[in-house]
Amino acid sequence: MIYIEMYGRLGNQFFRYAVARSLQLDFYPNEKLIINFNQVNESGVNDSTFRDYLQDYNVVPYETYNKKGKVMWNETSPIQKLTAAAYYSGLKKYTPADMKEEYVYEKKWANRLNKYGLYWFRDGYFDLGKSNCLNKIVSGNFEAPGYFDKYKDILKEEFTPKYPRIEKNANLYEKIEKNESVCVSIRRGDFETNTEFKKIHSICNRDYFLEAIERINAILVSRGKKPVYILFSDDIEWAKNNVITGYETYFEDGTDPVWEKLRMMSLCKHFILSNSTFSWWSQYLSASINKIVVSPSRQYNNNFKSPLIDENWVLIKR
Repeated sequence: MIYIEMYGRLGNQFFRYAVARSLQLDFYPNEKLIINFNQVNESGVNDSTFRDYLQDYNVVPYETYNKKGKVMWNETSPIQKLTAAAYYSGLKKYTPADMKEEYVYEKKWANRLNKYGLYWFRDGYFDLGKSNCLNKIVSGNFEAPGYFDKYKDILKEEFTPKYPRIEKNANLYEKIEKNESVCVSIRRGDFETNTEFKKIHSICNRDYFLEAIERINAILVSRGKKPVYILFSDDIEWAKNNVITGYETYFEDGTDPVWEKLRMMSLCKHFILSNSTFSWWSQYLSASINKIVVSPSRQYNNNFKSPLIDENWVLIKR
């Protein structure tokens, strides 16, 4: 069995599913995916944006874990438990600001964790190997395309919504598909309202978006193209009041389900990203051949170099 400790919203859930699916395709084709949504459901008690988002997509069949607690402790053998406990005793010392140091620590444990089927990595990329243990555990952020890039075409199919386009968005789809559309993804929410989150995640302010727009305008105009901007945000009013593009601009109205919003975003030709996983997936799922992607030069307010930042993108120094 491949057990997945799931947490977060859609962007985070996609990463964990993608790495588990890659492990299944690489090493365990006859083993089922069993997903533990306990952490998600606990968060969902007070915040309805936490839920199982995979159910809206054409992912492979999976079972939902129905026991209390964590699969890391419930479904492991004695040797796996001992290994996990020893690893966690050091891992828990690191704060969100210590990602670079945490990565060094994880690297020392990588071979042993692989051997015992404990795919438990929070930051950065590590080669994953086959384990002979009965149960395999996926628990971590896995925010690195290297984990699943070779299965990108498969994942793009599986990350297609089950549902048709919402009729009220027909005009917006037309603007996206018939023009040199630029998706501007503006993540605010708890990145700005939660004191602890703000310390590590507050990077993309008004100046960032204005500079990103200026850069992408210059590139497209030099190609003889006229941009049409489509803005997506969890705070549409802030976007309307602060982000001026200088060109034809439209706004997603903020009422769409997440699967509809991400589909519209990914259909755009070019992208201005926020430092969020949801934003990152919009460009990854895009079929645009000559897409321009503009991004902050770092994902977090610390010294960790995230694999999510592609050096071939247009990077705005933050």
